[in-house]
Order: sequence, then structure tokens, then C-alpha cells
Amino acid sequence: MVALEITGGVVPRLSRAAMKRFLRESLRHLENARAVREPLEELSIAFVSDSRMKALNLRFRKRNQTTDVLTFPGESAEIVISLPTAKRQAREERHSLATEVRYLLLHGLIHSLGYDHATDEGEMDALEMRLRAKVGLA
Repeated sequence: MVALEITGGVVPRLSRAAMKRFLRESLRHLENARAVREPLEELSIAFVSDSRMKALNLRFRKRNQTTDVLTFPGESAEIVISLPTAKRQAREERHSLATEVRYLLLHGLIHSLGYDHATDEGEMDALEMRLRAKVGLA
């Protein structure tokens, strides 16, 4: 079983226990679909400010702007989510912050398993859409 750790800000109507259940359910679906390319031993989720995310994005991706989610894959993977950006996106999409965070967790989880939508000709996007349907985000 993957060890999960969640740090940083609080998401209204989405407890840390609920996030862990969501991630474990998502991983189970990915395993059942034989979509796990790289095994995870640990997964850390960090909720950060836009300024912290901007600094991480500049350092690791050479982009001097904030972003919604960054993933650092590997056996001990990390998903970093900007709560202010997630809040803006939730308002724009007219759904709750809890829903937006689930989208970002799912996206980051798939990245943590070795997928990259920037280079895989749509494979990650298709997997993400199938998984959204399985976990009630379609």
C-alpha cells in the first residue's frame, strides 16, 4: 500500500482522509487497468501559495509563472497544488474547490506514474478521462 502524506492548506468539504480515500480508489482503478508504469511507494501532496508554486515552476520548469499542479514522479512522488490557482479555476469552471482539487490530484497522480501529456500523443489525456468516469468526475 502506498504511504500518503498531505501537507499545507485546507480544502473546505474535502478532508485529508477523503483525499487519501480518493487517491487510493484512483490507484486501484489504475492498477486494475494495468496502467501503473512506475510503482509508487510514497506519495506526498503539498498545498502551497501561488508565490511558492511560481518559484517551483521557475526552478524546475524554467517558467516564471504560477501553475495549478506540479508533479515530481518516482517511487517517492510528490504532487504540489496551488490552492489560490485551484480556487480561481473552480470559480471559472463553476464547481467547488473540492471538485477542482480532485481533478488536480487525479492529474498529478497519473503524472506520478510516468505519464506525460506533453509527449505521449494523447495517451495520458485518454487515461485521465477514463479514470474521471470511474471515480465520478466525468
